[in-house]
Amino acid sequence: MNARPQRSHRSGPKPPSLGSNLWTLVSLLVLLGLSAGSALLKLGPFNTVANLGIAAIKALLVLTIFMRLKADNALLRIVASAGFAWLAVMIALGLADVLTRTPLPAPW
Repeated sequence: MNARPQRSHRSGPKPPSLGSNLWTLVSLLVLLGLSAGSALLKLGPFNTVANLGIAAIKALLVLTIFMRLKADNALLRIVASAGFAWLAVMIALGLADVLTRTPLPAPW
């Protein structure tokens, strides 16, 4: 009489198919080419905005396909979102520190 339910050695969502992985690889390589190509263009301040947008798209692809957040439970998605929100807070605080400093003249 075994009262505990039998557990499988596998847990979590089903892994993505080979086709899905290949499409993700191709799209990541295209986005890599776009970010490298946009670095060569003289776009002014829009260059930073474009590259940050491309980086965000690449991060979302990795999160949804390779980390399987799209098919996993809601708690894991909440924890991943909280981690990235905390990362955004830390980047914002570091940027605020750098942008509010006054340049000191050289002592010589």
